[in-house]
Amino acid sequence: MKTKPSTSHDTAKLRLQAEAKLRERKKKAAAFPATESNTQRLVHELEVHQIELEMQNEELMLARTEMETLLGRYTDLYDFAPVGYFTLARDGAIGQANLAGANLLGVERGALINRRFGVFVSAESRTTFNTFLEKAFRSQQKETCEVALQKDRAAPFWVHIEAITEDGQSETCRAAVVNVTERKRLEQERENLVMELQTALANVKTLSGLVPICSNCKKIRDDTGYWSQLEKYLVEHTDATFTHGLCPECAKIYFPGQVEKVREQLQNGAREKGRKVESEKG
Repeated sequence: MKTKPSTSHDTAKLRLQAEAKLRERKKKAAAFPATESNTQRLVHELEVHQIELEMQNEELMLARTEMETLLGRYTDLYDFAPVGYFTLARDGAIGQANLAGANLLGVERGALINRRFGVFVSAESRTTFNTFLEKAFRSQQKETCEVALQKDRAAPFWVHIEAITEDGQSETCRAAVVNVTERKRLEQERENLVMELQTALANVKTLSGLVPICSNCKKIRDDTGYWSQLEKYLVEHTDATFTHGLCPECAKIYFPGQVEKVREQLQNGAREKGRKVESEKG
């Protein structure tokens, strides 16, 4: 906390207050013995100066109490913040860490001091972290990155880091670290879903607009002017597949005798099956 510089007005005011207190003390004390004027003046100046020192001391004590109160509030906010806070050196050595930061790394806070933050970064993200830290010190501005951390042999988890150099410092920076594993997982799921949809859309074939078809043979003309069989055109432009057979009307035309014969065989087979079922029931 910066101390406000004294002014001549403040000094004069302080002296008046000190002299007022001195007069009050003299009223309560016994009468001052008669001495030479110079001695009396010197004693007066010493007493005034003593009271000035006492008043200044009171102000300093009040300022110290206020500073300690503010420091306690800052310490509480720093230690119990939900975000991990670290002070890092240029080589990544940890100078300070709050409780959330220690919990994030899974190490007791005192044991983190002077350990390098990069030790907790996964091998795949270490280059990204080193580049980020170097840039934070070089740019003197806030820099961000996302890297994977790993505690012991546990599965890696993702964090978002923001860092900026200390005010007027070039050898330390402040870093805020937030666990973003869940957000990362949701983003990855969304990306996977988008890719699946894109793949599905790429495989979908649709027909739209006017399709030129012959009213007699039912052939279809493609974009090149070539006439294709209906089923061939549909196979090339859709995901449909075909099995070939004859409808009853066409079967009568091309196989007139066979149709009735097959129909009679089917009917006889059905009747025979029905009799067999009734016989088994009886």
